[in-house]
Amino acid sequence: MNDTFSFVPFTAVSQSIPFMMMTLLTMQTMLRLVEDEGMRQTFCIALEKFSKAIYKYVNHWKDFPYPKLDANRLSDKIFMLFRYIMEKWAPQASPINTLTIVKVHGPTVSLLLHREDFCEYALSQVPWLLIQYKDKESDFYVTQSLKQILTAAVLYDIVLPKNLRRSILTSLLHQICRVPEPPIKENKIEASSCFLILAHANPADLLEFFDEQIRNTNEAVRTGILNLLRSTINAEEPRFRNHTTSIEKTVKVVMGDLNVKVRKSTLLLIQTMCEKGYIEAREGWPLIDYIFSQFAMSNRNLEKPMKYNSQDEENEEKSIQETSLEVLKYLDPLVIGMPQVLWPRILTFVVPKEYTGTLEYLFNIIRILVMAEEKKKHDTQESTALVVSTGAVKLPSPQQLLARLLVIAMLASLGQLCGASAIGLLKIVPEIIHPKLVDLWKTRLPELLKPLEGSNSSIVLWETMLLQLLKESLWKISDVAWTSQLSRDFSQQMSSYSNSSMEKKFLWKALGTTLASCQDEDFVSSQIKEFLVTPSQLGDQRQGTTSILGYCSENHFGIVLKVLKTFQDKEKFFINRCKGLFSGKKSLTKTDLILIYGAVALHAPKQQLLDRLDQDIMAQILLLYSQCSQVLGVSVINKDMDLQMSFTRSITEIGIAIQDAEDYKFQFTYKEMLIGFMLDLIKDEPLNSLASPVRWKVLIAIRYLSKLKPQLSLNNHLNILEENIRRLLPLPPLEKLKSEGETEKDKEHISFLYERSMDALGKLLRSMIWDDTDAQNCEEMFNLLRMWLVSQKEWERERAFQITSKILTNDIEAPQNFRIGSLVGLLAPHSCDTLPTIRQAATSATIGLFCAKGISLEVDRLQGLQEGLESNDEQVQIKISSKIAKIVCKFIPNEEIQAFLEETLDGLETLNPMCTKACGIWMIAALKEHGAVLEDQLLEILNATYHHMPVLRQKEESFQFMLEAISQIASFHMDAVVNNLLQKPLPFDRDTKALWKSLAENPASSGKLMRALIKKLEAKLEEDLAGIDAISVACAMYEVILTGTHITHLYPELFTLLLKLVSCSLGLKMPTSTLSQRRHVMQHGERQQIPDPCRLSTATLKCLQAQAMKEGLAKESDEGDNLWNLLSSPDTHHIGVCALARSMAVWQHGVILDIMEHLLSSLTSSSENYRVTGTAFFSELMKEPILWKHGNLRDVLIFMDQSAWDSNAILRQMAIRGLGNTAWGAPHKVKKHKQIMLESIIRGLYHLARTEVVCESLKALKKILELLTERDISFYFKEIVLQTRTFFEDEQDDVRLTAILLFEDLASLTGRRWKIFFAEEVKKSMISFLLHLWDPNPKIGAACRDVLIICIPFLGLQELYGVLDHLLEQDLPRARDFYKQFCMKLARKNQEILWILHTHSFTFFASSWEIIRSAAVKLTDAIILHLTSQYVELLDREQLSMRLQALRQDPCISVQRAAEAALQTLLRRCKETSIPL
Repeated sequence: MNDTFSFVPFTAVSQSIPFMMMTLLTMQTMLRLVEDEGMRQTFCIALEKFSKAIYKYVNHWKDFPYPKLDANRLSDKIFMLFRYIMEKWAPQASPINTLTIVKVHGPTVSLLLHREDFCEYALSQVPWLLIQYKDKESDFYVTQSLKQILTAAVLYDIVLPKNLRRSILTSLLHQICRVPEPPIKENKIEASSCFLILAHANPADLLEFFDEQIRNTNEAVRTGILNLLRSTINAEEPRFRNHTTSIEKTVKVVMGDLNVKVRKSTLLLIQTMCEKGYIEAREGWPLIDYIFSQFAMSNRNLEKPMKYNSQDEENEEKSIQETSLEVLKYLDPLVIGMPQVLWPRILTFVVPKEYTGTLEYLFNIIRILVMAEEKKKHDTQESTALVVSTGAVKLPSPQQLLARLLVIAMLASLGQLCGASAIGLLKIVPEIIHPKLVDLWKTRLPELLKPLEGSNSSIVLWETMLLQLLKESLWKISDVAWTSQLSRDFSQQMSSYSNSSMEKKFLWKALGTTLASCQDEDFVSSQIKEFLVTPSQLGDQRQGTTSILGYCSENHFGIVLKVLKTFQDKEKFFINRCKGLFSGKKSLTKTDLILIYGAVALHAPKQQLLDRLDQDIMAQILLLYSQCSQVLGVSVINKDMDLQMSFTRSITEIGIAIQDAEDYKFQFTYKEMLIGFMLDLIKDEPLNSLASPVRWKVLIAIRYLSKLKPQLSLNNHLNILEENIRRLLPLPPLEKLKSEGETEKDKEHISFLYERSMDALGKLLRSMIWDDTDAQNCEEMFNLLRMWLVSQKEWERERAFQITSKILTNDIEAPQNFRIGSLVGLLAPHSCDTLPTIRQAATSATIGLFCAKGISLEVDRLQGLQEGLESNDEQVQIKISSKIAKIVCKFIPNEEIQAFLEETLDGLETLNPMCTKACGIWMIAALKEHGAVLEDQLLEILNATYHHMPVLRQKEESFQFMLEAISQIASFHMDAVVNNLLQKPLPFDRDTKALWKSLAENPASSGKLMRALIKKLEAKLEEDLAGIDAISVACAMYEVILTGTHITHLYPELFTLLLKLVSCSLGLKMPTSTLSQRRHVMQHGERQQIPDPCRLSTATLKCLQAQAMKEGLAKESDEGDNLWNLLSSPDTHHIGVCALARSMAVWQHGVILDIMEHLLSSLTSSSENYRVTGTAFFSELMKEPILWKHGNLRDVLIFMDQSAWDSNAILRQMAIRGLGNTAWGAPHKVKKHKQIMLESIIRGLYHLARTEVVCESLKALKKILELLTERDISFYFKEIVLQTRTFFEDEQDDVRLTAILLFEDLASLTGRRWKIFFAEEVKKSMISFLLHLWDPNPKIGAACRDVLIICIPFLGLQELYGVLDHLLEQDLPRARDFYKQFCMKLARKNQEILWILHTHSFTFFASSWEIIRSAAVKLTDAIILHLTSQYVELLDREQLSMRLQALRQDPCISVQRAAEAALQTLLRRCKETSIPL
């Protein structure tokens, strides 16, 4: 049963209506049997659902699909069940069951109300329901059931009994207004819904109940009723609108309640009443007045001093204020009845001070009302909508309205809506102000509103326009009384605004303007006098009197001066400077008067001003200033900030006034004096703080004074600017300045002063620089900033650049001859400085420079790039700066590029790393754009660059930029750059070397560079003479080649030129004048090394060859590094050349052929050295067959032959070598030209003074003879043999060796004709061969062995081969043993030859070689031993003995012993033959 009833859905119950009767009968049967609490709860739930279903069926039976049933039968059963529950269960029900009965109560009673017979019973059960309001958990269900019952009562049109009705209202109100425990939200909503039902049923009764209850002062009750009224009105119950007056009366009951919640609820109710039209013309005005009065009350409460623990109260008052404004904001003045309520009484809120905060919405309400009336007038000819009596309300006068609206209109410049609304209101209510203003304002006010359409409206412009409107309006009215009254109203409204407000400041000016427009001079005079005597009425007496008298002087200049003079004479001003301190500043001081005079001068008619300036204004100001500077004879000028500021402001205003007069003939005699005063003031300012605005104001004053005549000199201008710069730029960083402030307000003030001071300095510089038409003067003044623009202190640079940006931007026009090149170089690199502000300012200033010169740039693009400089990414900064440089540099005038480059070079030296990099980028960009046209400035540019090199070398990146710049210049002017660099003293210093290296490494200039150097060297060597300038070229080439520059295509030309230079510079001395003048640090005792020109040239050639080897154009020399020593020495040069020639890569025959072609001219050169060089080089090439095949060496051969007869021994030597080498390179040429060649070579054998020639001739003969036959040389054989024999004993090993080898070759060529001759020569030569077997040179010993073997057959001594074979053994036999064996064999064969050997041996006793002397003695010993007795007798024993005796004293032990042994042998042989010794 429990599961069956309690969980059946309502839709299922509705569908079971046809079967409901059976169910209800079953429940009725079981009802008395239910005792369990759970079962009772289930029964109640089922009854609730059945009651709802039947209630729905009774009211909507047509919507059900089955036939109509008898609902009364169903309700009968429900009645019986409900009555049983209420009578039996309800009195003793538990809380849970009671709640269940509450839930069933509403649906069941609602169902029973449709039966008249059950109605009374049903209503009798409602009190039980009301009694169940006990706790928050069940209250909602009680209210929910109550709502169902009330809804059914309305549906069935049942009038509730009055007592029951009051009980219900009281219970429901209690639910809404419960204070200790506020109702839950759902319950409150349901209760409010009940009130809406009751309002619909009987609104009058409900309002009567509310009226009774609201008179109770309980806060909760009042707010609850007000909120119920509001919700009821929002529900727009039609019957409720008929009781508007009752509602208004109810509201008025609580208008005096000061409770915040009540006030707020009242305001919200009034808002709703206004929106829904629940306002009547007769009773509605107090409600509108209540809105404004609540706003004013909140303002007053908020202005009171804060009480203890009153923060909540303050928040509540603010809430009231916000609610009041919210009500006014959404107030629709055109809702039915509202126009009659509002107009014109709404105007009473315009003027009073306390309603100022509501003006924005108030003006909007008035505007809507007036515009609606205007529209109505156009639609119908007659309108009475706004014609309503004001009753006791006092409306403001036209003057009061105008004064108020004009002042409020000033706020439009700040973007405040109420300001624009005030102007809009003036536009539509001119008739209310004055009929004469209709036409004027119709045209002028739309124009006045135009500046407000933009986003950046100017306060000063707006103020000026409003004052002009006031002037025109007063002129149009032309009513003295009206104008006088307006001035009084302005005065009366002084207290409505704070002294520091914009409205108050405008009010003073408007009052002054009104007085200026007033034609009643007596009235004006009296008003001015009143303000001077009692200035406190104006609020801020100084600002007030200054503004009023200043503006008044526009039309009453004379009156103002007269009243001022009278006032000044009347007041004694005893210690008046300090008077305000003692008297609470109730009257004006002398300082105030100084300010007033300045303001009067500023606004006075200009021509009248100039006539009376000196005597009536300046004299008075200076008099007052001097009096204020002394108190009891003590100067206090430096201590009175107020006096300084007032004096400065007054002077500034006078300067502006004179300038505005535009009288170019007027000479301001006080100009220099006043500037002196200003400079004195600024000099006294401390350099470590910025606590006063003196700097700022003084700068402004000087700026205006500087524009006046007489014109100051340039020096004066420079002094003024320098002094001001020195007083601002060195200040500590802004953050440090701000740290001196104790409060945040102090810090903001310091920041404000800083910004204004810097701005003023920028404007002063801008004014003084560009006001001068002399370009040079402008540059001089601008240069005052230079040291600050490159300051090492970041904050000083930042200030300097921000000032520079101000000077160079915003449409300036520089003098015609103003030079920008240097300034661009100074400013542009800082586009990469450390601070974004510096980068931005530097870029703006750079762009501004060009604009000042009238040069059109891509400004939009540049500004777009400039924005990117805000980035802190250094790579981004460099990239952007580079892009800007490419755009800008093309516009730098050509004639100013030098100055630009010099400036950037300075920057490379001194600036920080990022700026240095930017300097380099800008310098390169400028050179790329203008490099082609720098020819006239080239020398100066290069010299300037060189000047910076020593310093820049210390900064690697800067140095690289400078090198790149030189390379860039060279790409346009290679010859000029090369010429300039070649003038550097030798040896090149490292800076010069670095420049050459840079030029070589630059792809754009490397090719041109080497061509230019080759061309230079060709020109220098054209006469085959080498000067120091040619050496410079070689040194340059050295640096270029050293970089690894590819030389393949230039190698032949380079090689021959450098070889020629080496040749021509042999023995050349370096002139002292060409030496580098740089000081070198040397060790103690060290002597300065003077460079050898030839060695410098050789070094270049060496470098060239090293590169050639890398590129496969040459090979390593057989002489190694000694080659270059040989080459650079005059004595061995030819040897070095030969070694160099041998190192040529002959397989690169194309290259060699080009070298040969270039070098061919050397063979006929006028320079003997060069001829030697060429001959030596070709002499080595003559042995290369491939060169004979591809080259024209036939002509070389002819030259060689000719040179072989030259008087120069070395030339002859090299020529002969070449002839000899021809045998290897072109054997056929030797055979063809054998006669000529042999004659030339043989002639060399007679050059006994130079063994080199002889040796070369011997070698040449040996090479040639190898190719010739006996017949070919028959004619020359004897001569060759005889000449060859003469060199067997030559001191030079090479000559001896070559002669012996040649003799060996001659032996093979000995024919029949010369056999006997040759045999005789062999006999003569055998002594040399035998002795030199033990030559100090092993090669000669081997050669002697070989020649003996070859020549013995000519003597028929083949038996000696066995002895000679011992010489082939690894260990040579001892000389004594060999000679004994040889002489023994020879004695047996031919005593004659043995005797010949003896006769020839004497000459060798005096040989310079110890070993030869020893060998000669040993051979003599062996000969004597083996001579026959016959030949022994023939010996010249005396001479032999004497010589041997002499040899016994030889320094060499070996010789001594050999001589002793020989003497013994001689004695023994003499004894044997009985021959006395």
